[in-house]
Amino acid sequence: MNVFINELSLGLLSNPLILSIIILGFFSFIFYKQIIGKAGEHWVKKELNKLDKNKYHILNDVMIEENNTTHQIDHIVVSKYGIFVIETKQYNNYIKGNIYSKNWICYAGNKRYYINNPVHQNYGHLLALSKTLNISKDKFIPIVSFSGNGKINISNIKNNEVTTINNLIKSIELYNKEIILNENKIVNKINELNIKDKKKRRDHVRTIKSNIK
Repeated sequence: MNVFINELSLGLLSNPLILSIIILGFFSFIFYKQIIGKAGEHWVKKELNKLDKNKYHILNDVMIEENNTTHQIDHIVVSKYGIFVIETKQYNNYIKGNIYSKNWICYAGNKRYYINNPVHQNYGHLLALSKTLNISKDKFIPIVSFSGNGKINISNIKNNEVTTINNLIKSIELYNKEIILNENKIVNKINELNIKDKKKRRDHVRTIKSNIK
């Protein structure tokens, strides 16, 4: 029996197609969260591209450093109506929580687990941008966008600060009062501050994982 299993295994592994599927499945399992996260960012980026380019400037995957701490921001939309700081989350489960609580509950079938409140995380990004750009925080609009198929039940939401990808454009376009005068200058400044060094970005990811643990 062992000889048969060994021969079968060798036969399967010698097939390039089957071997490719096994390798792909292995890496998909290892990097599942990263793949899902990048997929969510991709769909939000695609949705943001529907905004009027004459009114809105879209910046994706921006990393800045403030007070020796790095902040990786999924999306920033700069317009004369404000600076939108957008955090993307990809979940296909039922999520329940309170806008003020530290953690939210994610239900997956009969199981449940806790996730960090993304509104708090995004507000940290907002404050870092406000200090780095030296712009009053009331010029910023935080939005957490869920791009999955899950159902979101969050209490005490104000001003569309938590929304789904289907309502993201509508949530942005609700703001129509002009409060920014130098939007092009702000865009250029953010691009200058954006950290593109791969090592610093890897260090940021390691720090986040360490904090989670």
